[in-house]
Amino acid sequence: MSDHLEATSRPAPDEPPEVTGHLSRSQLVGLALASYVPPVGLAAVPALILTTAGNGSWLGALIAAFGTSLVGLSIISFARRYVVTGSLYSYISHVFGPWARILTGAALFLGYVAQVGAIAFLVGLFSGSFLLSVGVGSGFDIGVQMIIYSGAVLIAAAIAYRGLGTSVRSAVTLATVSVPLMVVVTVAAAAHSGLDLGAQLSFEGATTSGIFQGVAAGAVFLVGFESSTALAAETRDAKRAVPLAVMCVPAGLGALYVVATFLQVPALTAASDALAAGTSPAAALAIEGGLGSTVATATDLVLAIATFAALIGFVNYGSRFVATLATDRLLPARTGRIHPRHRSPATAVVTISVLGLGAILVMAAANPDDIVDVYNSVATLIVYFWVIPYLLICAGAVKLLAREGRLGVTAVVSAVAGAAAMAWMYLNGLINPPAAPLDAMSYVALVALAAVFAVFLITHRLTSAPASDDTHH
Repeated sequence: MSDHLEATSRPAPDEPPEVTGHLSRSQLVGLALASYVPPVGLAAVPALILTTAGNGSWLGALIAAFGTSLVGLSIISFARRYVVTGSLYSYISHVFGPWARILTGAALFLGYVAQVGAIAFLVGLFSGSFLLSVGVGSGFDIGVQMIIYSGAVLIAAAIAYRGLGTSVRSAVTLATVSVPLMVVVTVAAAAHSGLDLGAQLSFEGATTSGIFQGVAAGAVFLVGFESSTALAAETRDAKRAVPLAVMCVPAGLGALYVVATFLQVPALTAASDALAAGTSPAAALAIEGGLGSTVATATDLVLAIATFAALIGFVNYGSRFVATLATDRLLPARTGRIHPRHRSPATAVVTISVLGLGAILVMAAANPDDIVDVYNSVATLIVYFWVIPYLLICAGAVKLLAREGRLGVTAVVSAVAGAAAMAWMYLNGLINPPAAPLDAMSYVALVALAAVFAVFLITHRLTSAPASDDTHH
């Protein structure tokens, strides 16, 4: 590998040379799953969906899992053919022109920045709840939270800086050790509070718009599931390993979150006062399940540490994506430089970490009295930023398969249905806006995307002449 990461973001032959990397299939799948930290998803997804979907939460979780899985089928059409470092940004160039590539690049750039900030916030949420439970009343003070965010991003960036080997070991270990505890908490809460089947199956009190707002909330822990494609060039037998890594998140974790939502909703409803007081969903579930305050406190601490797995994963994914943008001259070329010893995109690691941390610090400072609203806003933005790339990749899969003469009914139906589910998550926010400040996120996402797209488009036009003389590795 040269001073810059290899990128296949410009049109390339249908069958580019296979790149042999050092990551095994199990390592790639492990990092893909660990990056979504299943125990944190178990603790957060049901609570996020519940705020708008109520007794329809399980259906919201199901639609989110099914919709993203359908998008995944379109994505693996590309993953089986191309080895890339720029995720959807690289794939889309094989079927559409520069406008689609640049638009996808702008959306994913914003999406990865928001992901890093949102995950750092989750570390702060669980840490704050832990501090609150041990008698430190300042755990949710804005100053303390900012220190936690900064420390979390700094540690994750340091691990990512040292290369993929360290990242994979750290992320998988952190995620694995915390799974049993969250499973016990969920089962205990369900056993103690019951399932309230009548209310959940009849959607008592739920509305259609609320359920679809819940879909967007639940999708926060699923969108970006294709990020492991950015590591394809560093993976052995990538055309087989990457599709498996891509689908294990929406299909595997998505199904897990549906079950968890169904089990947790009655207990979370009963714990509404504790949640409003700042107790984390996991700690509230432990108390409702009769496990006691000691287990609740331990759960917060374990999840705060485990959330580093997601932060490590997305700093790695985002940095490789940023390095690809640099290789294509949409960002300064030095951003794509490779560390001579660790072989990591070191400058890109620093870039994505600083931007993600900066975004969450600014948003938290702007709303210090209700930082939970900050997380909900950033989480909503993550979903909205990924909508356009998913719409384009679904359309691109249809075009790709048609070009090869392999387009069938199943591919068309899955692409159309997946694109429709993603589009409606955004449109529902306009047609049936949630309460403030979430109602503004539809417009914030649109304005931010338009601004970054314009900058990237201008940059592309200014550099297209010298770029055309480049020879990609």
